[in-house]
Amino acid sequence: MASTFASNLLAFIIVLGFLIFAHEAGHFFVAKLFRVRVLVFSFGFGNRLFGFKRGDTDYRVSLIPLGGYVRMAGDTPEESTPTDPAEFLAKPKWQRFLILLAGPFMNVVIAIVFLAVISMVGTEAPIINPVIGAISPGYPAARAGLQVGDRIVAVNGEPITSFDDLRLVITMNADSPLKVEYVRNGVRHATTLTPVKQESDYGPVGKAGILPLIEPVVGRVRPGSPAERAGLRSGDRIVAINGKPDTQFAEFDSAIEQSKGAAIALDLQRGATIVHTVLPAVHFNPRDPYRGFYPPTLVRKLSLIPALQDSVEQNWKMLNYAFVAIGRIFRHEGSVKELSGPISIARISGDMFRRGWMDLVALMAMISLQLGVMNLLPIPVLDGGHIFILLIEGAARHDLSLNVKERIQQLGFALLAALMIVVMYNDVVQNVLRLKNG
Repeated sequence: MASTFASNLLAFIIVLGFLIFAHEAGHFFVAKLFRVRVLVFSFGFGNRLFGFKRGDTDYRVSLIPLGGYVRMAGDTPEESTPTDPAEFLAKPKWQRFLILLAGPFMNVVIAIVFLAVISMVGTEAPIINPVIGAISPGYPAARAGLQVGDRIVAVNGEPITSFDDLRLVITMNADSPLKVEYVRNGVRHATTLTPVKQESDYGPVGKAGILPLIEPVVGRVRPGSPAERAGLRSGDRIVAINGKPDTQFAEFDSAIEQSKGAAIALDLQRGATIVHTVLPAVHFNPRDPYRGFYPPTLVRKLSLIPALQDSVEQNWKMLNYAFVAIGRIFRHEGSVKELSGPISIARISGDMFRRGWMDLVALMAMISLQLGVMNLLPIPVLDGGHIFILLIEGAARHDLSLNVKERIQQLGFALLAALMIVVMYNDVVQNVLRLKNG
């Protein structure tokens, strides 16, 4: 428990600390570009620990290592001196617009670069087509008339190319009707499916009661493993387990679980030949449940330009789902319970940190994109709120009065504070219940 807490805390500091600091660095560099006098550029918040001063800027490291902040001269009307051209509010509106935009822009750039790096390093993932392998009785998929073997081809008009696409759209649309198009026996059909809302380790999600059809074909075999000693080869199809017919990996998973590490007799189809073999007994390892072989996987390793193109496409897809989630809340179809608070973010970050650096980087890309998008919302106090006021002033061709700006900022702060209180409350309740339930 102590080690898990420590790794969660470390991961939380790495994830939010880096992303918020990078966000503020965007503001800093563009402010410097336009010769705005920057008074403080801090890594962390709270009391100053150490640093140095160069020119007008105090570069410091502060006590709480969760991001950072930039303080510019004259960035509030109360502190502004109209005769000082180096102050933020003395700059033209288009320069202030770009300074404010630079923080969210930096978060978007990080999201694109991080996913591109992952694609260039290379990933290996199971090939899971959007074909239904099992349906839970009484769940939305069963009520919608879907059957085992149906191939899902589109949801709400958006093409579905993998089971991950299908899982994501179902997860993001709890209690929302979805138009599902599928192919059965070569004929295209359509139905309406409404995922039911369920609690998960990562908050409320939509569930449809669908499992994928994964054909029981041997992919890669690890050298020196029990699978290799049993003679398994890439491309072998498992047709029987302990004498019982096998049509998909779900049945093999059940046999693995029931065996509790005991030997398993397999019948393999290799070309036109049936091969009989025994998968040796082992001490069960959840990280290697198949005793040295893996289902067919797709290895993706892209060069720079294709990796960037793929990253933009993936981020655009995530952006669409982020807007779907925000829209659901405003339409009262969703709930603020779907928003993760700091405790949940720390726990999820810790999970990814323990899995490996690629999972952590992928999580950071997703959070960075959402951080950038959230900061662009026209909510006073956020960057998007300041940008919105600049756009209003630009359209009206005159500045809003100081009194009006103060009222807008006070309202924005109150709304944001209320939202944070609700999110924190839900975060604490959900994680306390999770601990009680084991």
